[in-house]
Amino acid sequence: MRGVLGARLMRKVRKVGYLIPIAFLAALAAAAPVSATSVSPIQLEMKSAGPASRTQVTITNTSEGPLPLEATVKRMELGENGEQQLSNGDDSFLVFPPQAMVPPGGTQVFRVQWVGEPQLQASQSFMLSLTQVPVKLPKGQAAVQVVMSFGVLVNVAPPQGLSELNLVRTGVAVEGPGKHHPTITVENPTAVHALLQQATIKLKGGAWSRTLTPTEIGRNIGTGLVQPGKRRTFTLPVDLPAGVSDVQASIDYRPK
Repeated sequence: MRGVLGARLMRKVRKVGYLIPIAFLAALAAAAPVSATSVSPIQLEMKSAGPASRTQVTITNTSEGPLPLEATVKRMELGENGEQQLSNGDDSFLVFPPQAMVPPGGTQVFRVQWVGEPQLQASQSFMLSLTQVPVKLPKGQAAVQVVMSFGVLVNVAPPQGLSELNLVRTGVAVEGPGKHHPTITVENPTAVHALLQQATIKLKGGAWSRTLTPTEIGRNIGTGLVQPGKRRTFTLPVDLPAGVSDVQASIDYRPK
């Protein structure tokens, strides 16, 4: 997921009834047609109280077959480099319907309501997964099923407060001969989650300079979630020119 930032489409191949070589499964997954099914929005920004504690997600099924879906929610913690740790989070939300059958060409609205602590002390992040339910096969029949799962990032903030982003350090990542990219490590000292895509980043190295706009950051990195009290390190989508080995940076962060 790009910085966590966004919806995640995963394909899971399930084996029923017999063993199939892994290489064959990989070839099968590669040959499977890309589903036109879509989810909107791919990120939910909520509050723990008031009207913003309720929202919805819409699934559109443009495939030729019905799409059975099941909704689950996992609490998500991010490490400094974006690594995810998931734990149970279903008791914090009411998702209705919990299961649905979306007909070909149809849409399904999943209503999402926060039912956790209304006076939340610090933002919490979750992954709402809308997962295709495998078809139950007749007894004795074996088949390979490709199962899709759509992930929606959900951030729940306290009723009051704004986030901040402080620059901790800069660096240079080497990703191959002649490919150098600037890195930044930022810290969120507040109780409200921060999004790097709401910042403008200015870079400078000697006579070279570059400015990354919020639009560029969102397109190339994603939302850039920085949870309360945590740090994140991001590799920026900028090719450093030859001779630039040290980069200075500044951040103009304007949360919405």
